[in-house]
Amino acid sequence: MPTYGKLDSFDESEDWTQYVERMEHYFNANEIDEEDQKRDIVLSVCGKNTYKLIRDLLAPAKPGTKSLADLTKLVKDHRDPVPSEIIQRFKFNSRTRHSDESVRTFIAALRSLTEHCNYGDTLNAMLRDRLVVGIKSDRIQRRLLAEPNLTFDKALEIATAMETAEKNAQDIQASGTIGTFQKQINKVSKSYTRNNSGNSKQGDCYRCGGNHLAAECRFKDAKCHSCKKKGHIAKKCRSKSDNGKLSENHREFKSRFKPRAHFMEQDETSESESENEVYSVFHFGNKSNEAYKVQINVNECEIAMEIDTGASVSIISEDTYKEYKSKFRIEPTSAKLRTYMGEQIPVIGRAIVNVIYKKESAKLPLLIVKRKGPNLLGRDWLNKLQLDWKDIFSVVGSDNQSRDLNVILEANKEVFKDELGTVKGMKAKIYVDESAVPKYFKARPLPYGLKDKVEKELERLEKEGQIQQVEFSDWAAPIVPVVKENGSVRICGDYKVTVNAVSKLDNYPIPKTEDLYATLGGGQEYTKLDLNQAYQQIELDEDSKRYVTINTHKGLFRYNRLPYGVASSPGIFQRTLKNVVQGIANVLVQVDDILITGKTREEHLNTLSEVFSRFKRIGVHGRRSCLFGI
Repeated sequence: MPTYGKLDSFDESEDWTQYVERMEHYFNANEIDEEDQKRDIVLSVCGKNTYKLIRDLLAPAKPGTKSLADLTKLVKDHRDPVPSEIIQRFKFNSRTRHSDESVRTFIAALRSLTEHCNYGDTLNAMLRDRLVVGIKSDRIQRRLLAEPNLTFDKALEIATAMETAEKNAQDIQASGTIGTFQKQINKVSKSYTRNNSGNSKQGDCYRCGGNHLAAECRFKDAKCHSCKKKGHIAKKCRSKSDNGKLSENHREFKSRFKPRAHFMEQDETSESESENEVYSVFHFGNKSNEAYKVQINVNECEIAMEIDTGASVSIISEDTYKEYKSKFRIEPTSAKLRTYMGEQIPVIGRAIVNVIYKKESAKLPLLIVKRKGPNLLGRDWLNKLQLDWKDIFSVVGSDNQSRDLNVILEANKEVFKDELGTVKGMKAKIYVDESAVPKYFKARPLPYGLKDKVEKELERLEKEGQIQQVEFSDWAAPIVPVVKENGSVRICGDYKVTVNAVSKLDNYPIPKTEDLYATLGGGQEYTKLDLNQAYQQIELDEDSKRYVTINTHKGLFRYNRLPYGVASSPGIFQRTLKNVVQGIANVLVQVDDILITGKTREEHLNTLSEVFSRFKRIGVHGRRSCLFGI
């Protein structure tokens, strides 16, 4: 006799009642009537985790001694206990349509919430009312309220039709003559701007000077520090060109540090970046403060490189490349580099080079840029090379300065421990609406070449206590493994499909460039502190941990610490670090970078010592690749 259908093990993302219903359909299709046979089939295919759960719930009795009805009720009572009718009705009556949710998806969610509401014959009336009240569209809501004798079926038909009509109209406008005509207008407008802009570059924004349209500028609501008007920043102020004046801090800051405000941050993704994807770089210098330099053997060439912890990648200039051209084999690259002010740096190509520093050697990536300036040793190389900082400081700094700084570093060496720091006295909380429906996604398939690397990273995170394995979770996000330059992977949860869609965003402000001018302008010496695994130094409270569960091919793992990828993480971290250094003058927190200055060397070192003292007391750890006293 042929077998109809296919049996599979119970998936944690599936409702147990649905699984039992599918099994009943399988038994009916294959004419299996014997109760003991049904029970044995379910026990043999339900999967090892579910079978273990049944055994544990029945112990010391054996699963084979119970009926199928007893077993299914046992698991249902454990996994899906009957919820409170009052709470379920509250959730139903609180549910509103999400901004990215279709009408039919909204109705499906409402129907799911009615399962334990016991509305009986009034179900359709309740669905109709919730659809009208929670539709979150004034146009559709007015149309539904105007309909006499409105039924649920009629309300659903009207709402769906209006939603479809609106989408179709948008599609026509996006691809039709209106879009073409608008493109022609934009083309003429850009041409006019280009022909009347003098020496300005094409696409220069009059608000900030960036290479984008003014309408898209993130400074369109900013307040100018020069003329105090909204809509632009000080460096593009027209009033400044009339009276030749900048704010004192702004002018002093620019004149002091313009000679060496280096790039750069790597952008492998897109030409248009959001504010959170453009990273500021703070490597400042002037003639009185010589840069920290180191001699590195690159492909058998001795090259002097400036140490720049603000640069995510290491680069050499076009002049250096031409001097040693025969030693380099470059290849094309899609990498894009930007300065901290957003200016794009042309990239000639990329090379994998043999790097030797004292007794260390490594194969590392190097970018060649079409620009004059110093060669930079960025964070990618700093993570691979253990530089002799004492030797570097002794070459650049004065004897007194190095000695004073070394005393401070020695007294605070526990701040630079290799282990992960833990912020004391606070735990991060992710706020999710109680009516939010948990979102569970299966693990995404991984390329075979990445499985071992992902497993090693999971083992490392679990060993450090950053994650812990769990058997069950009503929330689960798939992972996105990001391959680093050294071949290892960083595991990121794809939280945009789970908790980010329903959590309350922590909008704590991140400092802008103008804040940097105001806080650091007028300083004589500067230090930039990098934090080690910044977000992960903050523990999560117990209730928030379930929202950041990740689903991998090795099972479910729950984060114990604040992970990257959660929408509120930058705001939570910024607020926490701002509180740590609260009350200390001449200190600016910009996510995982702490910028410190002082009008004299003594003031700068005193501030640095106070920050380290706070770090030790709170439990914050920094990287060894910090930049001191520039």
